[in-house]
Amino acid sequence: MNNYEALIPISAFIATALVIIVFLYLSHKNKTQIQETIRLSLDKGDALTPELLESLGTSGSTRVKDLRRGVILAAIGVACILGGLIANDVDAFTGFSIIGMFPLLVGSGFLLVWKLNRYND
Repeated sequence: MNNYEALIPISAFIATALVIIVFLYLSHKNKTQIQETIRLSLDKGDALTPELLESLGTSGSTRVKDLRRGVILAAIGVACILGGLIANDVDAFTGFSIIGMFPLLVGSGFLLVWKLNRYND
């Protein structure tokens, strides 16, 4: 095997790790800023209302998150399967279909949860 052929999977793993690290870092930074805002508010003597705490801690209702995740994951799955069709190769279609089925099914699960759950918002 050529050394350059090994770079493809290695770079894929490195890119995936970088995306996860950046996501975790930004999530931690956001939570730290929320805690700092609450701390400054308490130091000033301001009252913490439930509305303020709710607006700081959430980015949307669970219903909206389920719908958004479901649509995005289903679209990624469909895009992978269509990419296999465009490649016009049986092996490529099989590979893309296998890869695309996971996000498609997980997205369908989120859409099913969105449809079946009765939310209070």
